[in-house]
Amino acid sequence: MILIYIGAVILIIVIILFALHKCLEKKIVYKNLKNRHVVITGGSSGIGKSVAIEAAKLGANVTIIGRDIQKLILSVSEITGHCKPYSGQKVNYISLDITSDYDTIQKCLSKAESDIGPIFMLINCAGMCICGQFENMKIEHIKQMIDLNYFGTAYPTRYVLPGMKKRNEGLIVFVSTEAALLGIYGYSAYGAAKWAVRGLAESVFMELIGTNVRLTLAFPPDTDTPGFKNEELTKPKETKLISGSGGLHTPEEVGRKLIRDAMNGKVYSVFGFSGHLLSILYCGTIDNVTQVLLQIFSLGILKAVMIGVQLSFHKIVRDGLKDKDMGDNEKEKSL
Repeated sequence: MILIYIGAVILIIVIILFALHKCLEKKIVYKNLKNRHVVITGGSSGIGKSVAIEAAKLGANVTIIGRDIQKLILSVSEITGHCKPYSGQKVNYISLDITSDYDTIQKCLSKAESDIGPIFMLINCAGMCICGQFENMKIEHIKQMIDLNYFGTAYPTRYVLPGMKKRNEGLIVFVSTEAALLGIYGYSAYGAAKWAVRGLAESVFMELIGTNVRLTLAFPPDTDTPGFKNEELTKPKETKLISGSGGLHTPEEVGRKLIRDAMNGKVYSVFGFSGHLLSILYCGTIDNVTQVLLQIFSLGILKAVMIGVQLSFHKIVRDGLKDKDMGDNEKEKSL
């Protein structure tokens, strides 16, 4: 009986592996970006600027998008310093509020293509985070995060997709967050916007089947950027304790891995143990054979680990409530 069971399991594995080999989209790997046009939103600082520098090192013609002209000019100068000698690479900037209406974004990106050439790679780095309990969030901040994080990704992607499909080549990167894989205290409004980014990505993945256009969805951890410093100003203590467990990464490290993962044809770009754990548990798109086998044979164990992690988060929230109640009681006594 045991031998029959083992044989059945082996047969199922063989069938799965055969099906995956036949059905999975083939990886398209790029060794460099020589003479390719790479556009980065949010490219004047943080992860976006680090990605732009990596693209320049790889031989790309680079266009960065941001709002602050002075920062853009300084960033163009810095990025240009990383171009290959005598390569003739171009580094341009576009001063644009990426939350503008679609027609404005279309005109700006169309001009960028006229100046440098068709967009081969779009990296959507523009984003922001304002933390807080949802009932305390300002309505304008909720809308601002949806506009920048979601529509700031959706509109540029909507523009580049037809051209990429027509040329049958291209790379798109969406930058989401680990808070789009698991609901986290204090990230309710921000997480919702980034869940929308993840949802868009996983639908576009399927729409790209049968083409040579590829999309990578990145889940970067806490990264030492100007945006993160602003985020810290609004972050509740509970959120700091939960998110701080993953450590703080440099934008150079994150940018380098993000662009390399996209060039290597990875569907998901994740960082550290928590990123790999969450992506195996919650990401729905099939990336590779290893991912599928891990999901089949280890989900029970990984889910048990994740339950322990989530319960530790719940304890942090409960402890925070106790501290607040004690503080309120002390204030009442002092009156």
